[in-house]
Amino acid sequence: MLCPASCLPLLRELAHWRCLLGWHRQHGVGSSATAVGTASAGLQQQGSEVGLGGGASRPVCHTKPQPGNRESVGCLYSCAQCSLGGVLIAMDTAPWALDEKPEHEEVCEFRPYTCPCPGATCKWHGSLEAVMPHLMHAHKSITTLQGEDIVFLATDINLPGAVDWVMMQSCFSHHFMLVLEKQEKYEGHQQFFAVVLLIGTRKQAENFAYRLELNGNRRRLTWEATPRSIHDGVAAAILNSDCLVFDTSIAHLFADNGNLGINVTISMC
Repeated sequence: MLCPASCLPLLRELAHWRCLLGWHRQHGVGSSATAVGTASAGLQQQGSEVGLGGGASRPVCHTKPQPGNRESVGCLYSCAQCSLGGVLIAMDTAPWALDEKPEHEEVCEFRPYTCPCPGATCKWHGSLEAVMPHLMHAHKSITTLQGEDIVFLATDINLPGAVDWVMMQSCFSHHFMLVLEKQEKYEGHQQFFAVVLLIGTRKQAENFAYRLELNGNRRRLTWEATPRSIHDGVAAAILNSDCLVFDTSIAHLFADNGNLGINVTISMC
């Protein structure tokens, strides 16, 4: 959460800082002093952050002239999620570009995690630390295998329609979610998407690499990549083709009686 004691000295030192009440700018030197006073009062009353009704944040801005008589504004605003992590977001941009704030909050590392299981049936959301307890409690059918090199067995890949196979892999003191998703792109044409997600942040995911390998009938198909964070989700990986993709004919080359085994290897970078 934001600390009033640390914010107020900053406001006092910058004589030209102005407070945006809502998303509107205050004009004139006199109104600047009034605006800072209003922001200070808001900090004291709320005790954590300067906020607007409906959960919006109130930026505190310092205007500075730019060539061409246009003004840009350097803003400090509190992101709804970042305030949970004690972070104050800084921007140096034009006032009309404050609509970037919702874009930031959409990818903010401090926003709540949703259930990483594919599909839209589970509406759970919570902290990163609560993800694994949730999976163990609400999704007990998911198998967890220990070790950095395992076999992910997807059974009955000939099932009709869209199907998801999910397994957990535990190694290097982290948990990884393995997902094989079958989608029917159009009638008679199906595609498989295999991806590995880290139960962790994007920054943590950069420390690992994974390899997916299909073997059989003197053939081999391999995919190597950095795991995605569960913050990104399976859908983002598929949308960006950041996963192993193959169609039904390829799947049948490696399947054994309708079951497909995928060798999964996790390594540290």
